[in-house]
Amino acid sequence: MTFTRRSGLLFGFTFTAALIAGSPAHAQRSATDIESARQLYNQGVQLRDMGDLKGALEKLKAAHALGNTPITGVELCKTHAALVQPVEAREVCLGVGRIPPLAGETSRSQDARSDAERIAEEQKSKMATVRLRITGVPEGREATVTVDGAVVPPAAVGQARAVNPGRHDLTAKVGKGAESRSSFDLAPGETKDITLPVQAPPAEAEPVAALPPGQTRPPPPLKSNGLATAGFIVGGLGLGIGSVAGLVALSGKSDLDKACTNNQCGTDQHDKLDSAKVWGNVSTVMFVVGGAGLLVGLYATLSAPKSTAQAPASRSLALARTTPTTAITPDFGPGGVGVHGSF
Repeated sequence: MTFTRRSGLLFGFTFTAALIAGSPAHAQRSATDIESARQLYNQGVQLRDMGDLKGALEKLKAAHALGNTPITGVELCKTHAALVQPVEAREVCLGVGRIPPLAGETSRSQDARSDAERIAEEQKSKMATVRLRITGVPEGREATVTVDGAVVPPAAVGQARAVNPGRHDLTAKVGKGAESRSSFDLAPGETKDITLPVQAPPAEAEPVAALPPGQTRPPPPLKSNGLATAGFIVGGLGLGIGSVAGLVALSGKSDLDKACTNNQCGTDQHDKLDSAKVWGNVSTVMFVVGGAGLLVGLYATLSAPKSTAQAPASRSLALARTTPTTAITPDFGPGGVGVHGSF
């Protein structure tokens, strides 16, 4: 695209006339806006004539924002086209056609409208098209997709998307999952399908519904610790049965003390002696079983995760408070039977 140099005096006069007569909001524009737009416009055209297209683009964007005339619009459109940005060039040129013509509009403004319409049609065939295919998205979820940093609405993903020719950067991710990246190149007028797989996001906790003001949420139910529970039950039963068996052994020993002299019992007391020995052995075994059960329960409680150990731990404390600390040790010898106990 070629550009011609213009006389600064004629250029400034023409632009000012177009701005005052052709702007839809000229009545609200201040003298400062008009003067600033004229200076920016002149600077932009001069920079473009010198080959500084990027510098010219910034000046003309500002001039068009302040002036919003067909003349500022068409020059901005031409600069986008020179930078091989057909998407932006076409949009600006179409925008010139949407500026309502006013009475007294100059011929230069009318020519700018015609130029803008022609350039918009030319740039249409120079735009590239991409269709994005994002795979690996879990059912019921949507991927966050960007092209060159601009977010693509979820409904537009997979549809034809107009882009400028050249290199583009694509990113996609689902929720807090890892971001997938890809780059692709497009030639003017080219259409291409781009596929980008994404990783499934990590499992997320279920959202907690908000409570009405003044209400508190009950604590979550504690998870049970089966080994600890079984250990404490066995321990409790062992201590209970051992205590009963010990008491029976004590009672038998008391009867033998009355019937025997100097730990010497007659043959008629042998059955009672054997019974006392049996109950003493039962008491010893059950105390061993009960102690082992308590040790297992305590170990399971202390080694369990905190969330699962709270309930057994509290139960173990309650059990320690309520279970009698009874210790009975039967003592049998050739001359009799005895039991040592503490309560």
